[in-house]
Amino acid sequence: MMSAIRFLKIFMRQPKINASMIPSSKRAAQGMVNGLDLKAMKYVVELGPGTGVMTNILAEHLPSDCKVLLIELEKEFIAPLKKKYDNRFEVVNCSASSLKDLLEERNVSQVDLIISGLPFTLPEEVKKPLYSALQELTEGGTCMRWFTYFPFLMKKHYKQFPFKKSCFVGWNFPPMWIYTVN
Repeated sequence: MMSAIRFLKIFMRQPKINASMIPSSKRAAQGMVNGLDLKAMKYVVELGPGTGVMTNILAEHLPSDCKVLLIELEKEFIAPLKKKYDNRFEVVNCSASSLKDLLEERNVSQVDLIISGLPFTLPEEVKKPLYSALQELTEGGTCMRWFTYFPFLMKKHYKQFPFKKSCFVGWNFPPMWIYTVN
């Protein structure tokens, strides 16, 4: 309950950065990984983990030797994320626009999966370097999954990616569409 209240306060303060009033549902989190072989993954990135709803699914199903980089901008979420997850998870407080630099600093050349909880309304100074890094990764075989509440608006923001709809989750508020590349 406390996570939902914190989430709502953050949304009220900056709705363009945190695009939802409440955390996603467990069904939505499961929808984000449906059809993926999580047991075979070695390196995963989650953009905007927030309260960790999607991260919980990763923690439960990823192998013990898989490393997970959680990139979260909102400072209020950092300490709870660090406390909640084991040593497979590295929590970094910065903008997702730093993705390429973060991977280079860690000598990571191959990412198996990127899970994104980021809104498509990102400012251009964030979107440009982030989308460039995402395009490079997905062209190299990385699977990327993200969700939206407004697919008709989202599609123009992701037009450079060969995405397809993965699933629809009606048991979420608001209902969400999940998309994938690779």
